[in-house]
Amino acid sequence: MMTRQSITHLVCDCDGVLLDSESIALRVLHRELLPLLPALAAGDVAYSDEESRSAALHAAIANRLGMYTDLLLDEVDAEFELGLSAQQVEHLHESVGRACGEEAQPVPGIAEALQAIRLPRAVASNSDAPRIESGLRRCGLYAQFEGRIYSAHDVGKPKPAPDVYLAAAAGFGIDPARCVAVDDSVTGVRAAAAAGMHVLGFTGVAHDRKAMARQLLAAGASKVFDDMKQFPQLICELVWLR
Repeated sequence: MMTRQSITHLVCDCDGVLLDSESIALRVLHRELLPLLPALAAGDVAYSDEESRSAALHAAIANRLGMYTDLLLDEVDAEFELGLSAQQVEHLHESVGRACGEEAQPVPGIAEALQAIRLPRAVASNSDAPRIESGLRRCGLYAQFEGRIYSAHDVGKPKPAPDVYLAAAAGFGIDPARCVAVDDSVTGVRAAAAAGMHVLGFTGVAHDRKAMARQLLAAGASKVFDDMKQFPQLICELVWLR
């Protein structure tokens, strides 16, 4: 007879799970990158007007949210031939970081959900540590994660590599298989799955929840949910999964 093994620790992504900040990053990046789109050549029918070009840029950024910002900018730069300089990239980092620090709000229901979940918890994010800490402080969540904040900037390769999730498990001194990770991006779900954690996908702040749910399941999430009221029950079910 198989014995039950409890999930003992919780590891949360930051942007899009704890903080509703990805919409802010999307807005800032779109606003800053749109004027850099190269002028259409005569007869270019790829994007017939400014509105469609703007929509294409918006979608390209939205589909990459959760990536390390440098990689996101590299891919968007290549796709749209923006020709970003190092100075422009630094400016974009500063603009996004400042806006998220000043405007980020907690994901609706996250404070209540965390209060109901008794597992020790950590943050594992592709954002840099100062931005994570600033956002958590602003939203009143810092005390719950103090001393357990892991940034891909500090531990090695960014998501979708598993490094930052592995660092969180190592910080607890436990096997990653005893952790449940919660992430809202394909990049993050792949990282947590590669680390060997149980993975829940959150779609509550996604632009297209149904499409994102399909993508997160395909990336390795065992279940997806779109309302933090569901979060404690999902954790309870996982505690007795084995």
